[in-house]
Amino acid sequence: MKDKKLAVFDLDGTIIDAYKSIQKTLNYSLEQMGYSPVTLEKVKKSVGRGEVDLASKLVKEQDMAELIAFYRQNHIKFIDGNVKLLEGSEELLDSLKDRGLHIALATNRAAFAVSPLLEKLNIKGYFDIIYTRDDVVNPKPDPAILLKTIAYFNTEKLQTFFVGDMDVDYLAGSNAGVDTYIVLTGSSSKEDFEQYTNVNLFDNLVTLKKHLDYL
Repeated sequence: MKDKKLAVFDLDGTIIDAYKSIQKTLNYSLEQMGYSPVTLEKVKKSVGRGEVDLASKLVKEQDMAELIAFYRQNHIKFIDGNVKLLEGSEELLDSLKDRGLHIALATNRAAFAVSPLLEKLNIKGYFDIIYTRDDVVNPKPDPAILLKTIAYFNTEKLQTFFVGDMDVDYLAGSNAGVDTYIVLTGSSSKEDFEQYTNVNLFDNLVTLKKHLDYL
């Protein structure tokens, strides 16, 4: 870890569990539009690639824009009581801060919901910079959001590592050329990564911290 200067994190499924808030927002919106509700498991398997991709999995193409609009209008009110920090998140962030690393957030979420989530969970202060889907043309797995983060801090790829929970995170990190760690606390299972090679998989942030403590 002595050579690392920058730690970049995904948000949902990596640091926080906000799936219930997403489900409640979606089901409220879908009901208004005459669609059937979605299960929590369906939500977990559908998120992570941005709003357009999510909408495409739930409604007809002609209704996608309406669903996204409903979602944006109502999501904030479903945050209270439906989001939580994942085990080990604050301990890992504290440890990295103590080591003097810069910490950044790189999420495929749209910007409108990110600050309210971070403020609700009292973790916004950990991040030196926050980049969202709105800050890049192409979301993860495109490496643009990671390359933008590296450029902001004027660090090298070898001085950076990225933590996520999905295949899009693994691919973004690989495409960016940075060390990438995947925690199995979000949308993906171990089996989802069997098609890839040299994936650094961890059960959660607690086990990841133990690994990083030895580096």
